[in-house]
Amino acid sequence: MPPPPGEGDAGALPPRLAEEGANWIAEQVSEELGGFVPAELVDLMMELERAVRAEHGDPEMDHAAMSLHLVDRFEAEGIPVKTGALTREVLLELLHWEDEFLSLAGYTRRVRPSA
Repeated sequence: MPPPPGEGDAGALPPRLAEEGANWIAEQVSEELGGFVPAELVDLMMELERAVRAEHGDPEMDHAAMSLHLVDRFEAEGIPVKTGALTREVLLELLHWEDEFLSLAGYTRRVRPSA
């Protein structure tokens, strides 16, 4: 097993494991919310999340703050972020399922609790 990523950084996941994670998270959230969440969306979220943590120098950024940054990033990417599309609530679910996947894969990260 590869060494765990840096504290609070899921970016060190091997590419194959990151792909598996995106697929698993998409499947879990699709079942939970009763809709379709593409793995490519989850993969993009994980990439944008790493960028936000690095740009803000905050590897333990809480999910509430992260979801706000991600809404802005997705909007800049031209992805609809509104009711009936990708919402902050869906992003929060994705972040929580990402935590679950990382834990199951042995890559735990520390994230401050949301206020």
